[in-house]
Amino acid sequence: MRKKLALLALATAAVTVVTAATSASADNRIIKGAYVYYDPARNMFGIGDTEADGRTAYLEVSVNGGPRQTFGNHNGSGTWRDVYSNETGIRDGNTLAWRAKVGGGATSSWVYEQA
Repeated sequence: MRKKLALLALATAAVTVVTAATSASADNRIIKGAYVYYDPARNMFGIGDTEADGRTAYLEVSVNGGPRQTFGNHNGSGTWRDVYSNETGIRDGNTLAWRAKVGGGATSSWVYEQA
């Protein structure tokens, strides 16, 4: 029951964050085990782990066609991690390619947008 409540809280927080993002370019990817979103107003990503499967939820991002960077939420099911521009190097005007991944599992399609 606690895991279901934690997952419900995570889903509610994700919907709130995405709804609160004001830019039309705000996007998200939801796959089995992970929820990743980008908030262009803050040049920030969120990574949620949505399955109690022992696998890590990841964000994979490339800035301006540079090398792919991978950021994981290693905190387990029902948890969230924010990844800010000081970690990714994202600045306003940058071109982004990003997606959600699960270790040993699903991978979302790529999202392409301007920061």
